[in-house]
Amino acid sequence: MDAILRSGAVLGEARPPVELVNLKGVHKHYRGAAGRSPSHALHDIHLQLAAGEMVAICGPAGSGKTSLLNVIGMLSPATEGSVVIDRLLVAKLPEQARADLRCELIGFVFQSFSLIPVLTVLENVMLPLMLRGRLGTAAYLTLQARAADLLARLGLGSCSGQYPARLDAGQCQRAAIARALIAQPRLVIADEPASRLDHGSVRLVMDLFARQQREHGTAFVISTSDQRQFGRATRSLQLNEGRLQHSGADGGRQALRVQS
Repeated sequence: MDAILRSGAVLGEARPPVELVNLKGVHKHYRGAAGRSPSHALHDIHLQLAAGEMVAICGPAGSGKTSLLNVIGMLSPATEGSVVIDRLLVAKLPEQARADLRCELIGFVFQSFSLIPVLTVLENVMLPLMLRGRLGTAAYLTLQARAADLLARLGLGSCSGQYPARLDAGQCQRAAIARALIAQPRLVIADEPASRLDHGSVRLVMDLFARQQREHGTAFVISTSDQRQFGRATRSLQLNEGRLQHSGADGGRQALRVQS
């Protein structure tokens, strides 16, 4: 249980950046309907991401942002190219090994929220760790307190006992963000996590993301149609018609590079 509820990286340690994601020459094609040509969602993507980085993937609807996040998150295979996650070549991993790696390494924030309607907000946030195995009383109470703390930091402290149907879209989005962070993952993949949030809620989310970076070395890949919402990102990258372009300063960090 200590492994499930472990803390992140120790502050102040001088360590070389740990590479979490390495994409080389990645293409993603979707099979067309009968008589139609395949659609090309991603073209020759090169991307490296290290622990503690925050990358904003910016682009309009239909530019391929979700396709890119799904490839990084091992939810959808690349059609061509190399995808290495935590130094493991994804194409060589059996399906169960990919599922185990996702569970251990990644927290997801989906556009559709994907909250379980029969669970309370608190139970939804606790779910990723509940699914890993039976918890003793002490571990359960620790997990419950952590979930309640995340909800409070996101302005949802009074909603913990409610069911998702009673929440508005912005509240559901913040609950989904809390669920993505509960296991203190090394990588968070967030697809338009601020699309339903007002300015104040965006600030709460960014403060929480920054805290996770600082205390646990968490890396973030965030898709957004408005990069102003994520001005604290280490780097902003522009995705247009499936092609990734560097569009912002890297803050002097060489651990993350994009090649076009």
